[in-house]
Amino acid sequence: MQLNILSQDYYDDIPSQKLVSYLQKIFFKDNEVKVFYRFPLIKELDQEIRFPHILLISPHHGVVAFKCSSIERDRAGSELDDLVDEISWIEDYIFSKLIKSNSRKIKKGKRDLTINLSSALFIPFYRDVVNEDGSLPLIQNELEVRRYLEDLNSEKIEEDIIRQVFSIIEGSTAIIRPKERIIEKEDFTSKAFILKKMEQEIAVFDEEQKYAALSQLRGPQRIRGLAGTGKTIILAMKAALIHLDNPNAKILYTFMTKSLYDYIETLVTRFYKTLGDGQIPDLENSIHIRHAWGGNNVKGVYYDCCVREGIIPITFREANIKSEFPFDYICEDILIKKKGILNQYYDYVLIDEAQDFKPSFYQLCRSIVKNDSIVWGYDDLQNIFDVKIQDTMRTFANKFGNNGINLPELQKKYPEMENDIVLSKSYRNPREILVLAHAIGFGIYNGILIQSLENNAHWNDLGYHVVEGNCVSGDNMIIERPVENSPLSISKDQTSDELIVVNSAENVEEEMDWVVDQIEKAIKIDKLRADDIMVISIDDRWAKKYFAQIASDLYNKDIRTYNLSAISYQKGFYEDDCVTLSTLYKAKGNEAAMVFVIGCDICEEHRDSIIMRNKLFTAFTRTKAWLRVSGCNIIGDWLVKEIESVKANNFMFKFTYKEASVIKRDLDDVNIRKTKEREKFQKYIKSVKKKGISREEIEQIIRAEFGETKN
Repeated sequence: MQLNILSQDYYDDIPSQKLVSYLQKIFFKDNEVKVFYRFPLIKELDQEIRFPHILLISPHHGVVAFKCSSIERDRAGSELDDLVDEISWIEDYIFSKLIKSNSRKIKKGKRDLTINLSSALFIPFYRDVVNEDGSLPLIQNELEVRRYLEDLNSEKIEEDIIRQVFSIIEGSTAIIRPKERIIEKEDFTSKAFILKKMEQEIAVFDEEQKYAALSQLRGPQRIRGLAGTGKTIILAMKAALIHLDNPNAKILYTFMTKSLYDYIETLVTRFYKTLGDGQIPDLENSIHIRHAWGGNNVKGVYYDCCVREGIIPITFREANIKSEFPFDYICEDILIKKKGILNQYYDYVLIDEAQDFKPSFYQLCRSIVKNDSIVWGYDDLQNIFDVKIQDTMRTFANKFGNNGINLPELQKKYPEMENDIVLSKSYRNPREILVLAHAIGFGIYNGILIQSLENNAHWNDLGYHVVEGNCVSGDNMIIERPVENSPLSISKDQTSDELIVVNSAENVEEEMDWVVDQIEKAIKIDKLRADDIMVISIDDRWAKKYFAQIASDLYNKDIRTYNLSAISYQKGFYEDDCVTLSTLYKAKGNEAAMVFVIGCDICEEHRDSIIMRNKLFTAFTRTKAWLRVSGCNIIGDWLVKEIESVKANNFMFKFTYKEASVIKRDLDDVNIRKTKEREKFQKYIKSVKKKGISREEIEQIIRAEFGETKN
């Protein structure tokens, strides 16, 4: 049985604890049964919040809602009736939500459901005689629970129906769906159809995401995982649920990327309307959606703090002069000025993109919230430089007397609830591309390991499985990524050679021609939209030339482009029905169904560069489906060889583990050797110049040896 305790109230709720203990005995071998405490939260108009204490969802019993009470006697003569009325109303409400569904699998005609929906009242301490009128079961002990559930036992319900039912009850139907794609019958094998199916899969919560979104823990909670694990959607739903449950609470939702504002506001509003039966959230007084910085024209966390505390805000220009890290500087500044003590204005603070912030911002947010009720969504391994797990003790401790936050210690108070939720399933990239990106980034199949994780547990947290080895220096490691942790169906519909294509051109013109032809084919034959496609230049030196040529050639084929390197670029990353052309820097945080990474011949001279490998890692992980890697004369280059090695090893990592200090020493040795060879070469150039060989002759020899440079 999967138990989901979603509120700390459970630890004071003896009747519910009693019922849960009975259910655990009954279903201890059945992993398909899900039990939720205090779910769903239901609110209509100005009514008080209502909820079943226990909701059971089972493929053999359907949906069963329990109201639990510690009532011993019905002294007023109506208390029991009131409880019966409430759980009956909850059952009717759930029925109305399900019957409004468009799913034919859930409904049987216009007025009936294909699954069982029932409710009961659990009153274990009731001493008076129970007079059941047959309208609603009144249950008092384990035996009666067993009998009640046995009577409900029926033929197994399809897993897809259970998933749809839960999606309606929990409100995840509010997740923003992708643009509608018109798929002709004969196009069922096209990339457009494959992409449509994949987008529908992403728009449904998995078990980890459900718990992360629905659990309401008073106190700190971290939600972490790879990019693409759904943290923004989870935080938005969490904000809506807190507002629904406690309308008077002041909630702050903050983030780093300004372009996220409209998306987050839309998500919070959709979730709240779905959960609150059409009502609009109070985004003026209760939920503050704020950029981390802010200013005169745009409200932000730092700016709002300054206004409340009577401090003149520091401008970006001033901060940029003072520090290499201007936002860190201003957060430190206000903490120093207020000695770490600020007005605790908020009841809850939710931080999105938390990996982008330095400790000073965490500490600022902690100082403005009551009872450490701070939740942050954190991208593990956003880049290959940062492979260590965040240390929350160091992040939150400061010189003003605040101790760090010890999540494992706090967890002991509420053992059934999680305050450090790890999302191991990633929906951003197909399994093959995510594994490839990590392999290239870490240098798994390079002669020298560039980076690695510190222990097996960290690999597991990121959704990998260590088959062999224990992350001890010298261990032979074999690591795989289970299919269930990268569950997109595209990996079944497409081979790895269809997902990942390498192109080696004779020259730049040939490379650009290939890119343009492939884009035209993707749009006109495979029915992708132009805005499904992104071209990233890994070589910044030639990006403008590449993009000008691609834009011109595509224009001649009636395909529009959105060139982010052009002077006319204003705001936003995408434009409808346009192929996006972008440098890597501007592509960060964005994604597309098909991504072309061009100019990859630049990589050859940076084989052991962690910076270059991080660029490739970032570029590869921009794609949601198909990756195209292109360059001039790259067959035989290390990049292509490593791509081939990843494929040959069936997308598994096989390498000898080294400690971080050993990896650093290896890289230092490589750099020292390169420096010495460079010095030798420079001395040789000087010596041949003295012997009368001109600069032009030297350049001619180099061009003949290495090929013409790009012009």
